Amino acid sequence: MKKTILLSSVLMFLFSCGKNEKVPNAAEVQYQELLSETQAHLGLNKKPIKKLIFKNLDEIEDSKEMNLKLLSIVASNLKIKYSDIKIAESSSINYDNQTTFFVLTTVAHDKKVLKSQDDDEMGNYFQRKYLFVNREDGSIIAEEFDENLGYYDNEAIQFSKSHILKDLFFLNENTPAVAFYTEASASSRIVLYSEKKFTLVTLADKEIKKVLYEYPIRLTNGDSNGSGTFQVETLETGMSFSDHKTNGYFDLIITKNFSYEEAVESDSENGIEEKSDLKIKKELEKIKYNGREYAFHRDDRHRFLE
Repeated sequence: MKKTILLSSVLMFLFSCGKNEKVPNAAEVQYQELLSETQAHLGLNKKPIKKLIFKNLDEIEDSKEMNLKLLSIVASNLKIKYSDIKIAESSSINYDNQTTFFVLTTVAHDKKVLKSQDDDEMGNYFQRKYLFVNREDGSIIAEEFDENLGYYDNEAIQFSKSHILKDLFFLNENTPAVAFYTEASASSRIVLYSEKKFTLVTLADKEIKKVLYEYPIRLTNGDSNGSGTFQVETLETGMSFSDHKTNGYFDLIITKNFSYEEAVESDSENGIEEKSDLKIKKELEKIKYNGREYAFHRDDRHRFLE
């Protein structure tokens, strides 16, 4: 307390000096430096930790960062062709002053298609790679392929670009995490399926740590006749951190919004009238960090579809 009072007194004196136009610039600089040190000592210059990750999916903002010069160096360090990186399907964000995080989509040409009836059939295989790299020289700090996001260009289920959110989020007062989501969807007019999967990663002891992996933040299931008649159930979520911690990390609060829509187009020949129906249900879920990850139970139960 005495130290705080003394620092405050010094600041008040320097502030009164700063009002005097005849005081040299050196005194003003000294005042600003001491003010900054005092605020740090008192914890006054710390930014409040952002608890809201996203309220709804429409409000999510993607990172616009992409240092192509650094990426070119990274490709060389990885010993892959720069042309094999799908730039439009890759993302990055600065993790701290020394480190950048990349999610890269790379393509392997003329790769033998798995489980093909024709052993000679070849195709393009797309892979997803996570990287933490040094911002100065592009050296690789940590890297990892995500086998769950690998796919051939002729498969029924395709994966979108992994979109990194523009802000870092803090799991506690000192641990930043990168957030990103990837959409899986069926290339069919009859089967209505898509899923956005959300992941949180951090860098720990030069290793990539997936503290939350592929949590479904949007899920659509249903079917259609391809011409206006359909029934579809959709889950959309919001996500934020709680003030409460478990095993050192803030708990995650998930708001779930289920909606069911059914539409039938009229058919006068068969006596079918036009129909439209919409139902909504809301739920809440809390996910706690167990010391390794935010473990959650995958819930694929339909709330409306039978």
